[in-house]
Amino acid sequence: MHYPLGVITSEVLVTKGFMSGSSQNNGSRLIKCLIDVGMSEREAKVYLALLNKRSATATDLQKISGVPQSKIYEIVGGLIRQGYCTERKAGRKRTFEIINPKVTLNSSFQSLQQRLESSFSLKDELFDLYSTSNKVAEPLEYIEVLRGNENIHYRYCQLVHNAQTELLGFGRRPYACDTEEKSSQQDRESEGVIDRGGIVRWVFELELPDDAWVVKDMKKLQEKGEQFKVAEKLPLKMMIFDRELLLMAEEEPFGPSGELTMSLIKQSTIVNAFYALFEFFWQHSIELKTWEKIQNIGHLR
Repeated sequence: MHYPLGVITSEVLVTKGFMSGSSQNNGSRLIKCLIDVGMSEREAKVYLALLNKRSATATDLQKISGVPQSKIYEIVGGLIRQGYCTERKAGRKRTFEIINPKVTLNSSFQSLQQRLESSFSLKDELFDLYSTSNKVAEPLEYIEVLRGNENIHYRYCQLVHNAQTELLGFGRRPYACDTEEKSSQQDRESEGVIDRGGIVRWVFELELPDDAWVVKDMKKLQEKGEQFKVAEKLPLKMMIFDRELLLMAEEEPFGPSGELTMSLIKQSTIVNAFYALFEFFWQHSIELKTWEKIQNIGHLR
């Protein structure tokens, strides 16, 4: 069953015949709760419109939400940076896709727990909408644009969790794991690849003393079976999952907001090319233990 929560002004909804009186009240209540979480009224309307569609173009969101066309990209850009949705490109077509609200709203609820105790049921209600809305047909090839450390961290963990046989990566600054909790979650997911019988190989570009914490983390994961080498200079930051998906930072990885921007690419020719690039650097990089001796940082152990 679809809950038409797009245009939440009662006048438009009644005119279009979308809602009964009780449904109008429910839509208004969800908007109020989302505003309490931190969204603007327009952000809440666009978010609920996208939640109902699961995947939509800017034109779709404008028609459903009633938000002016001139403001749609600005509002969706804010939702992307906050980690509520993602942008995907397939040829010239740009679509926006909702992210499971059980995940994206969790951190907001934690920080506002006392003030929002009466609104905790919102998360389950939105998940119900997510579960009953149209499923997104996955294209054979696509580019998904990820903006914001929170969004990138969530998507990266999801990709590693789904990887079955191999995770390859070029690691260098800047890092999306900007908290100890995020770093631990990423470590757990990569350890899961090893537990599933897969292979994890990384080539890192390191700068001391800033990356001393990274070295410690590498050594801990190395004990779990992951493999690490160090290169003097890497051309980019990227990860390859099961030789099917490529996650890479843009040439200028930080946008105007100061947050990381990356692209997820599902295109076999491109992924194979970057796999060959990884193998080249793997063969020409040095073992972590050798790099430690050169740097004389045995005290990090």
